[in-house]
Amino acid sequence: MYICSTEKFKPAYLPAFERWSLYKSIWMNHWEEFQRIYDRRFLSRYGELSDSKKEEVEKLLGCGNFQNGFQRYSCEECDVNLIVPFSCKSRLCLSCYRKKLFGWSVNLSHILNMDLRHIHITFTIPGTVSNLLFQRRCEVEDMISVAAEVYKKELIKFARLKFNKEEIAISDKEWLTGSIATLHKCGNSLNFNPHVHLVGTTAIIHKETKEVLNLSFLRYKKFAFSWMMAFCKHYEKEKVITKAESLVIQNKYKNGFHVYFQPIAGEEKEPLFRTAEYIASGFFHNSQIQKVDDDKKEITFRYKSWVERSTREKVFQEQRIDVYEFMAKMLFFLPDPNRKMIRYYGIYANRIKEKLEFIEQRTWAQAIENSFDAKPQHCPDCAKKMQLTIVYSYSARKTMEGLRKTYSYNNGYFRPKARPP
Repeated sequence: MYICSTEKFKPAYLPAFERWSLYKSIWMNHWEEFQRIYDRRFLSRYGELSDSKKEEVEKLLGCGNFQNGFQRYSCEECDVNLIVPFSCKSRLCLSCYRKKLFGWSVNLSHILNMDLRHIHITFTIPGTVSNLLFQRRCEVEDMISVAAEVYKKELIKFARLKFNKEEIAISDKEWLTGSIATLHKCGNSLNFNPHVHLVGTTAIIHKETKEVLNLSFLRYKKFAFSWMMAFCKHYEKEKVITKAESLVIQNKYKNGFHVYFQPIAGEEKEPLFRTAEYIASGFFHNSQIQKVDDDKKEITFRYKSWVERSTREKVFQEQRIDVYEFMAKMLFFLPDPNRKMIRYYGIYANRIKEKLEFIEQRTWAQAIENSFDAKPQHCPDCAKKMQLTIVYSYSARKTMEGLRKTYSYNNGYFRPKARPP
């Protein structure tokens, strides 16, 4: 819903008192049985079903439950009330996590310097190397920092060549790039395919003077080889692969691993949403689910299989898999707790915690406004801004009982019941 909010047609806003979806129903209907069969069917392939992953599922199952606390918006003029249950904050919850990513994407102007040109780069690894990492239970998140360092070094190397005639001193320590990077563990069909998405400046910036050296183009072919060498060096150091295996990989892929480049250009909102599409979107969306057959225990979902380079037209395919296999994959690809999956480097690392806290405060209302052209914090009857109160879990049930006695629930809002004459 949220990333797609750039569509011209926007439906009417109807608040949902409870959060429900086909995706959530899978976990509600099959979670208990899944836990019983997990060790027998999936332990050897996907590893232990840890307590932290179980906790993420429990948070998802309780998502939208008013008993966990909620925000209450009240109109002093009309006495209309809107109840918004707290987010479950589970990375497994496609609704809450996507809402968080949406808030991040539409507020990128608070992080990115829009006066600088940016480029989107995808760092990939071959299938044979992916299989090796999967078999050895490797921490593939390390690929993010490796790719970011490759990007910085390649820009500075090229800047030395480009500007040395002007006698500009360029060093790794004095000059910075700006980049945001993340890792997607899987491909569109939920196959294990770790790759790094990075959005970076096509300029380097001096730490002290803030001087900007723009690079009109990059040495694209150099990235492929540098990425392969840095990858092999890192995982050899981490003892994931041996020196002999590293040499075999380097000899097999003499030109390096594939690295894809896509310039980001256009009006202000265009690079923001394009960046969001590549960087922030999760590896699976509610809208991909076409059918869930609880009797056959199967799920059918749609995924993007190809993009035509000339027309940019997307080609989709459908896949039908066992529902327990689907659940096991979703948990396997789930990031570990407290692990930052979107990381900031160079000039974009400055005061990043403060900026992210500001963005998080704006997320919910912005998501609704962008998706529906509606202001959820305003009364639907008189359009005046409603007053916000926080109701915590210990008093949530009592507050709801009071509302239901004196208010009727209609189209997502609690309105006063008609009083007898």
